[in-house]
Amino acid sequence: MLIYYAKSRTHAYASMFAYYALASWPIIPGAHAFFGLKGTLLTGVCLCIGAAAILALPWGLLFTRRPGRRGFYIPLCILIAAVPPLGIIGWASPLLAAGVLFPGSKWLGLALIVAFLSAFPFRPVASIVSLVICALFFQFQYIRPQVPAGWEAVNTTFGGAGQGDPDFETEYNTHQSIQTTIRESDAVVLLFPEHVVTHWNESTDAFWQDTLAPLAAEHRIVLIGAGITPPGGTERSFGSVRYLNVLIARGEENAALYQQRIPVPIAMWKPFGQDGVPLSLSGRGTIRVRDQKAAVLICYEQLLVWPFVSSVLERSTILLTSSNDYWAKGTRIPAIQQASAESWARLFHIPVLSASNF
Repeated sequence: MLIYYAKSRTHAYASMFAYYALASWPIIPGAHAFFGLKGTLLTGVCLCIGAAAILALPWGLLFTRRPGRRGFYIPLCILIAAVPPLGIIGWASPLLAAGVLFPGSKWLGLALIVAFLSAFPFRPVASIVSLVICALFFQFQYIRPQVPAGWEAVNTTFGGAGQGDPDFETEYNTHQSIQTTIRESDAVVLLFPEHVVTHWNESTDAFWQDTLAPLAAEHRIVLIGAGITPPGGTERSFGSVRYLNVLIARGEENAALYQQRIPVPIAMWKPFGQDGVPLSLSGRGTIRVRDQKAAVLICYEQLLVWPFVSSVLERSTILLTSSNDYWAKGTRIPAIQQASAESWARLFHIPVLSASNF
């Protein structure tokens, strides 16, 4: 709303730069843990400022003083920042407010946000009153949907063991711990965090056979975050080749596999490198799990608009979020991810099941 009072392109750009920079500050303490020895305080500062500078560009370039065009200016800038290519780093979108203000309203909630922003410069008081009335209506009628019976998420504290840790004993113990949890659980669907298994292949299937074989007979499904080799690729060795960051299903349904569509830029998706996780904007956003069509958001995708909105277009009935936030422990990033995912789930009135590793 404050952007309507900007007097120039520079003023508009500076205002939104400050907005995105403040929203991005958790990158600064998180960069050192994510990048290891290569991640310094300066790395985090550069990433934070660089992202803010890019996301604020539409607000400066499209700025207009004409009152008649102000109603289209802000919705257009929000849209540009939400969809690729800018949407690849389009976190902190004002569209997330729709889930907070208008729970259960689905696409109407997004339309109401746009309508409010378009009307505010012409009738500010009437717009705010209408916003409050609509928000109260949706808040009072909203009933939180429940996760299906027997669906459970497992939060773990494996640290960076699933990130190609060269300590093979630690990795072996991680596998054993996951299998013990599976065997001791009565859940019909069990969700584990992102990338807790460094690399899943035929050898992994063989090693896990005694744990996985009974699942089909028990009509159970386990969803595990792992890295796999892309079709036609070579076996992955840590930090050397491309891999896919996926959520795989084992048990009653072995065919379900979700590939992360938007990995963390620079850190995971390396547009000018030969390693890392490839970008897959056109990939599927849902998988079939029992009688549900599950939208899946892996870690960084929870912060963005495009991955969830494109998943909803596939008529999802539940939201599964899987993250590996060991590197962000002690920062606000995990809480921001969870709040973002819950806001989307509230907006479209679907339950959310989340698993995280720290």
